[in-house]
Amino acid sequence: MTPENAYIFPEAYTRIVLGTTASPGKCTLSGHDRKESWDEQQPKGSAGASNKLNGRPIGKFHARFDLADQEEIDAWASFQRLIESTTSGTTPTALPVYHPDLALNGFTEVSNGGVGGLVRDDRGGATVGVDFVEYRPPAPAPPTAAQARGGTTGSAATTGAGPGGTGGDGYDPNRAARQEFAELWDEAAA
Repeated sequence: MTPENAYIFPEAYTRIVLGTTASPGKCTLSGHDRKESWDEQQPKGSAGASNKLNGRPIGKFHARFDLADQEEIDAWASFQRLIESTTSGTTPTALPVYHPDLALNGFTEVSNGGVGGLVRDDRGGATVGVDFVEYRPPAPAPPTAAQARGGTTGSAATTGAGPGGTGGDGYDPNRAARQEFAELWDEAAA
């Protein structure tokens, strides 16, 4: 969506969609900047410095939800449970997120970074703040030169997959959903 679409589709800019659920009330985002990680090195005995790009750190942002009335406050309870579901189990999960400004900066999946308490106003509404943490699947580990017994490489232990294909460094809580989406996408394209 382009900025002029904010006037055509104002709802898209006042809500986030988490999973398949639109947030209640009016959502205002902050801190969804993208920064790059640079390692600056000052060599001893020489003039000047050099730097090396270390990649992009995990993104974090804050969302403030302004809930106008009791109906929106009641809807918030369900939305808060959805947010908290990403960190309520033994292994954190992530949910797809959409807001035009988040999409512009490459945020696609997030987990709960902390939910504030409701702050009620004197007009029957409330405000609540939520911190979100970006989820990015880990990059695959480079192959090693070691070979397993029998002369083959690539066992579950070396690929980061544990029982059922999860766990280890290669764990992706959304692997099944990504696979299902890819299959549906291929089916729709056919």
